[in-house]
Amino acid sequence: MNILLWVLQILLALYYAMGGSWMVSKAPGAWLKLLPKPAWVALGALQILFALGLVLPGMIGMPKLTPIAAVGVAVETLLVAVLTKPKFQGLLWVVIPALLAAFVAYGRMG
Repeated sequence: MNILLWVLQILLALYYAMGGSWMVSKAPGAWLKLLPKPAWVALGALQILFALGLVLPGMIGMPKLTPIAAVGVAVETLLVAVLTKPKFQGLLWVVIPALLAAFVAYGRMG
């Protein structure tokens, strides 16, 4: 189980770090006009921090922070999904990683 959780943590960290860096570096498109650019930059930076929080605490001996980061990234992802209202295919790219992050949080709480 520990190996599965580590694999999920690493994959989710890569997924969310890429998404967060895109939100920080790119100007928002037409579908992102719901919030001003500084809000998207803040959400992207928060997403990058949560992505780091999925992996780094376990590596430096503070594993109790990993569930907090996993819950944070799941909530942030669902918040962005509510704001952008993606279609079904886009919703899968939001809900599935959020559920996997919730699974990591549950697995690391014990």
